[in-house]
Parts: sequence; structure tokens; C-alpha cells
Amino acid sequence: MSDKVAVVMRKAPYGSVYTAEGFRTIMGVAVFEMDISVVFLDDGVYAAVKGQHPEKLDMKPLGDGFPMLGDFGVKKFYVHDESLAARGLTVDDLVVPAEVVSSAEIAKIMGESGKVLPF
Repeated sequence: MSDKVAVVMRKAPYGSVYTAEGFRTIMGVAVFEMDISVVFLDDGVYAAVKGQHPEKLDMKPLGDGFPMLGDFGVKKFYVHDESLAARGLTVDDLVVPAEVVSSAEIAKIMGESGKVLPF
């Protein structure tokens, strides 16, 4: 089995537990020094947007945690080109240096991973 893990962030960062649980999962998997790819897809691109202010929801900004993942060996961040464009965002709007990839490239990342964890 491959030691590659793809964590796919597909949900908006607030209104559900998916993004927070996905982030915690990344941290847990990183402890085992596995090769982790984080893919932001669909509304999951909002999880990586700079300047989140969810205080009115009585929440902490989830995006603030993604840049520190590099300290745990998580260095591969990908963002779906169509998801980004559909939301009027660019890679400059993100808190991490993500590579903009197509649907085919995301399929390849997932295909090469021993485990795919969707959130």
C-alpha cells in the first residue's frame, strides 16, 4: 500500500464540521510522516482563503491553521482551477502556496494515493 494520502477539502469551512475535522485529520496523519497532498475542491477552496472573519459565528478562522502545516511536513497543496475561477478567486487569495490543477490532475493525484480522505 502506498504511503501517499490525499485529503480532499470539498465543503465550505463554516456551517459543518467537515473542514475542521479534515484539518485535524491532516495533523494526525502528518505525525506518521506520510506523503500528504491537500486538495481544495468545490466550496473547499474557501477553507484556504485569506482574511476569514467568522467571529460572528463564534468560531476561529480555520484558514489560519493551513500555513503551519508545512512545519509538520505537509507541503503539497493543490487547488482546483474551475472551483477557484467559479468563485472569483485566484491563487493569490489563498493562505498557502497552492498549485492550481485541472480535474484530470486531481484525478491523477487521487489515483496515485493509497488513501483518499474526503471532507
